[in-house]
Amino acid sequence: MKKTTRNILRVGIILSVTILLGLTLWFNLTSDTQAVQVGDEAIDFQLETLNGDSIQLSEVNSEKGVILNFWGTWCKPCREEMPDMNRIYNEGHENYEIIAINVSEDEQQINQFLSSLDEELDFPIALDRNRDVTKAYQVGPLPTTIAINKDGVVVDKKEYQLTVDDIYNFVEQSTSE
Repeated sequence: MKKTTRNILRVGIILSVTILLGLTLWFNLTSDTQAVQVGDEAIDFQLETLNGDSIQLSEVNSEKGVILNFWGTWCKPCREEMPDMNRIYNEGHENYEIIAINVSEDEQQINQFLSSLDEELDFPIALDRNRDVTKAYQVGPLPTTIAINKDGVVVDKKEYQLTVDDIYNFVEQSTSE
């Protein structure tokens, strides 16, 4: 290949990469979509649960605070925090509800995951098959947990494995007025 042809090719590649980077930055900086933050109103949704029922956030949240826990079967921190959540949930959940939202996995994977746990989970497992709720809440890493108080306002959001103290704090915040 001639030196001139190589130089033209290099300049073309550099220009293409620069234009693509510029467009990516422009779209990211001008996008109106923002992650749900503490202080925002919760986004309502309706999902099917693993046992075939339907669960709607606004119906549950009209009487109780809600803790949304986004998780996946492949997520080791999700596996580790679920038994603690279940134990705390079973201490009494009259004023709050935990909804574990599985992010787009099939029921066979979920059932295998659940059967591998030492104890059965007592809170509802919702199926976000199309990731609509995950996208609406702009959930990135799993697990992500969001506390919503009785007024329908997001009061806490964590994007990591919760400790027992974190779970108690989520319960407290979701039940606060």
